[in-house]
Amino acid sequence: MAEGWRNLWAFVRRLPWHRFAAGVLAGGAGLLVTFFMRAFGLGVFLPEIAVDFVVGRIPGGIESFFIRTLGEGAKLLALLTALAVFLVLPGIYATLFRRVQRWLKNRWLVMAFYTLSSAGIVLLVILPILDAGFLGSNTSVGVGFAVFSQVIGYWLYAALLDHVLVDVAAEYPEGFSLSRRQFIIGTIGAVAVAALTVYGLGSLISKKGRLVFASVAEMFSKEQTPTSEFYVVTKNVIDPTVDASRWALSIEGLVSSPTTYSYADLQTLATVDEFVTLECVSNEVGGNLISTAEWTGVRLATILQSAGADPSVDNWIVFTCADGYTAAVPLSKAMDPSSLVAIYMNGGPLATAHGYPARIIVPGLYGMFHAKWITKIEVVRGEFSGYWQQKGWTNSNYTNGIEQGLIHTVAIIATPPDNTVVGGAVTIGGVAFAGDRGISRVEVSTDGGSTWTDATLKAPMSGLTWVLWTFPWTPPRGGSFRIVARAYDGRGALQDPATAPPFPNGASGYDAITLLVSQ
Repeated sequence: MAEGWRNLWAFVRRLPWHRFAAGVLAGGAGLLVTFFMRAFGLGVFLPEIAVDFVVGRIPGGIESFFIRTLGEGAKLLALLTALAVFLVLPGIYATLFRRVQRWLKNRWLVMAFYTLSSAGIVLLVILPILDAGFLGSNTSVGVGFAVFSQVIGYWLYAALLDHVLVDVAAEYPEGFSLSRRQFIIGTIGAVAVAALTVYGLGSLISKKGRLVFASVAEMFSKEQTPTSEFYVVTKNVIDPTVDASRWALSIEGLVSSPTTYSYADLQTLATVDEFVTLECVSNEVGGNLISTAEWTGVRLATILQSAGADPSVDNWIVFTCADGYTAAVPLSKAMDPSSLVAIYMNGGPLATAHGYPARIIVPGLYGMFHAKWITKIEVVRGEFSGYWQQKGWTNSNYTNGIEQGLIHTVAIIATPPDNTVVGGAVTIGGVAFAGDRGISRVEVSTDGGSTWTDATLKAPMSGLTWVLWTFPWTPPRGGSFRIVARAYDGRGALQDPATAPPFPNGASGYDAITLLVSQ
């Protein structure tokens, strides 16, 4: 056994760790350069492409599991994994440096070899595998900038690799080697740092993000969610930045008069203002992926009618966006007077994160149908499955007589926060939402669901928003109390009490918190 460990240790020590480390360092610098180039629309960033490729193909059920477990950290974990892969690969490639050096002999030829071969592998092999096209032809920046960014990034990689393994190595001709003790200590340290990083990341992102207000007063003051606090969900690592002066919205497909609108064109059309609450389909019961804003835009029906959309009831309206995202709704939903092409939010232009310069608002449906950064509206024959529907999430259609994609009725307890200690009388408050069906009643139970009492409802900002509710409560004694809430939609239907995860049709069940009474 001891002999085996000694042989293993001898093998580990013989590995070219210093070349691998130099490759990781140089590769990291190259990735950083391509990241900044991507941010300015001048190139591609490999980890982003890899994450998009994997996320776009992972089944919806598996994706939902990671979202429920890690929340927004699921995307961060995917990005960190991709970063690790694209740091390890140049590290491994760097271990061949001495062989290449002996083969080519000339220092400049070695750098040229590492630059062109690395960029070539990415452009001719990795990008096509990741569905980004030969030479990055399928990327948003096209072949020119894709090639330019990778050549620049890997030129920096080759230059730093040369500097470390030639210049720095010349300054330390004796090199360096780790003793067994140093290796063991370093390994333990690396494992500890990795464990702490994973634990810290997990503790930060695995907690369910609840909708919480510090007080009833704050809840009322934020009935219209400030734009900076409006929830954001995106499939992208880096969202598109659209130049409104060059942007155009085309109306195509089964229309008699295909039309194109500029941003200025939309601004000159008659606009309407609507208060609408949006909720993400991946929102857990009680979650914070729900917000309310005032949206200003042009009725979608007006745009479709102007283009002469085929009125067939079998037709669907497909939305295509600047980031490649697609979503679709039946023509009947698109023609609803409340459906908008929105260009303003809360009195100002849309923020980039919320779809600037234009997005779709289709009240009553989950947020994935409210397409952002929209560039094309197309009328097609028959049902169309958008980006999320291709991964198994609910569609906006009728199946066996049941309409899909509708927001589930829910009551959320938003104040006080869960596990709050109260000393006496307290006002419990929250929101209730049922899409465009409205809310007719909210009931609260302070004994875990055994008995129910009506809460007081505030008149909503519109029939398309959440309803704020309050419930004054005086605890009968000290101890722990399970507070539960449930809502009825505007048609008098009680929300579904059965607990279900968000995938594939949206979460259901009653929201509940625990209050601790100190009497």
